Amino acid sequence: MLAVFKTGGKQYSVKAGQILKVEKLEGKKGDSISFKDVLAVSENTQNTIGSPLVEGAVVEAKILDQIRDKKIIVFKKRKRQNYRSTQGHRQYLTVLKIETISMGGKKSQSEKKETKTNTPEKKLL
Repeated sequence: MLAVFKTGGKQYSVKAGQILKVEKLEGKKGDSISFKDVLAVSENTQNTIGSPLVEGAVVEAKILDQIRDKKIIVFKKRKRQNYRSTQGHRQYLTVLKIETISMGGKKSQSEKKETKTNTPEKKLL
């Protein structure tokens, strides 16, 4: 199942189990958060587009970390005016893992990874 939701003035297209960085959200590491501003949901060949939002659709996510993005340099200059200005900026971000996408009664959950046991294999000489 695929969903498009909006947060922080931006729109994100996500699947269950996906990890993404969004503008800073309130919450601590390990908290759950749900987004009700879902714009579209797609499942196999069935597409649902909201006007403006899809009713009953919710994207649930878990906060993995609160980080800061890489530094960008903002440089302004006006020629022949002896004006130069340099600033740096680091944006605050929240790292999310999409847990479930639900629409009405249907839910799409992230797939669990199977753990393999490490068994030594016999080598043939």
